[in-house]
Amino acid sequence: MNLAQLQGFVYTAQTGSITQGARQAFISQPAMTKMIQELEKELGVALFDRVGRGIQINDAGRLFLNYVESGLDQIEEGIEAVAKPNTQQRPIRLLVEVASALIPDIIKTIHAIYPNAPIQLTQRITAVNETREFDFTISTRQPRRDRRSVPLLNEEILIGSANPDLAASTFITPNALVGQPIVSLGYHTPLRDTLDQYFDQRNLRLNFQYESDDPASIRAMLASGIGVGFIPSVTWAETGKQLHLARITPDPPFRTIYLTEGQPKEDVRTRKVANALVALFVAARAQALKV
Repeated sequence: MNLAQLQGFVYTAQTGSITQGARQAFISQPAMTKMIQELEKELGVALFDRVGRGIQINDAGRLFLNYVESGLDQIEEGIEAVAKPNTQQRPIRLLVEVASALIPDIIKTIHAIYPNAPIQLTQRITAVNETREFDFTISTRQPRRDRRSVPLLNEEILIGSANPDLAASTFITPNALVGQPIVSLGYHTPLRDTLDQYFDQRNLRLNFQYESDDPASIRAMLASGIGVGFIPSVTWAETGKQLHLARITPDPPFRTIYLTEGQPKEDVRTRKVANALVALFVAARAQALKV
């Protein structure tokens, strides 16, 4: 067996598809099928079960995958250790369109894996196609189909205010928000897009009395007693703890936050970053606001 076979097996196992695995390896589907067959023949055991026209990794394949991924990671780390060790790493380009309160932890997570690389942070772009210029994107945008992506979080959006009158009930209907002085991110920001879609579907127009394109300014205004605002239950948890909260019911609004990798081919460290960021958001989810 050779490295190409092992890497092809990993791509196929991770995507659950010979076609997708071949695409990541930049080879044809028949070539990938042949590599998998040759690998299984050499091992003397099937790594995938054939299900209809597709495949599904079996117990032997999952066991082998654990060893192969670990081995390939060590090989890649060894290559990086001896190849141009004194060359300065290029910057890591990071786009964080949502979850800005977690930016310090996000940067620490990436820096722990890329300790010598500068990190260039962007928080807002104007064109969807610009997302391809970033190594890692954290956003509620639907990920590009030609990029690796993983959902980090699905969080409920609550309503909050420093006004204690809001605490009279832990539930509020969308109609009851009409006429309230809403403090909100501006038009065409990610959170605002989620909310506009939610209320447009219900034919409701809100009174967006105070708007800003800076999430920190919105959080500060709400904490100081200005207006009523929308509080994502995980990523704005620290702000929410200072406010009186209510759930929007029935059918409360939610948003999904995705991590998307900018390069079509994943290496050992981008995989480590993805896994570490998933763990970071899982930990944040444990601190979600309760109403």
